[in-house]
Amino acid sequence: MHRYVNPQISTLRAQLKEPVQFLEVEIREKPPGFLLRHIADRDRNVGELQDLALDNLATWADSTLRGAFRPNKAAPSLRTGWCCHLATEADLAVALDQLYPGALADWYAWEMGVAEVTSFRDFMARQTGMYRSTQNLTDTQADQVATAGCDSSLCLRRRCWPTPGLGAAPAGPNLSVPCLEPCALLLEFARWTARQARETIQSLPVTEAERATLVAALEYSLAHPPEDVREGDTRNPANPRRIRQLRNRLKADQSESRPNKEA
Repeated sequence: MHRYVNPQISTLRAQLKEPVQFLEVEIREKPPGFLLRHIADRDRNVGELQDLALDNLATWADSTLRGAFRPNKAAPSLRTGWCCHLATEADLAVALDQLYPGALADWYAWEMGVAEVTSFRDFMARQTGMYRSTQNLTDTQADQVATAGCDSSLCLRRRCWPTPGLGAAPAGPNLSVPCLEPCALLLEFARWTARQARETIQSLPVTEAERATLVAALEYSLAHPPEDVREGDTRNPANPRRIRQLRNRLKADQSESRPNKEA
């Protein structure tokens, strides 16, 4: 009787000659099994960390350090201060799926060259009901949604789906876990953007210095987000995707408004 070998794990294990980073988790071989811990704790003594059982990983990944729910498990908000000892390859597959549902399967499909990518336009074209409005976004607005909504400060997966003006995001130095189509959070943000596009534009005359002050204030807000803002609540003015989108627009306007000194 042959022992079943999970092709996803065997492919991943081939890269474990050194500890590797899978999103925010360090995977290290520790014969006869494996050791998982947060990358922020890679230099800490294992004895200082809370030893989590395999069955507790999903619960651990459900909330941030402040207790907020994590709707996107690939957001860079996984709690630190833990480790998990795994005995087998099967345990490793389960552990990664508990921490990052579907990420291992997507990574493997991408590595094998069989992953199916759904573009922004194709994804929005199949939306109905209250999300149908996302089909009305202009090419520029679609690009803005992806740029603000898929920033690495919000999601560690690599955006592999294109928008009208953007190709796939560049791969990082660690194991690149692909995002193969827009997620539910991005869809809601796209709906909010489409709704805002129908509102009357307010005129606010500002000098270039004042625009720079607004950008700086938004930058500060992104660096110090309020603790009570739910990631998926686009109605909240302090939503990080809304702030990032506005910051990006102001910076673009600021760049375009500068006089051409060579003219």
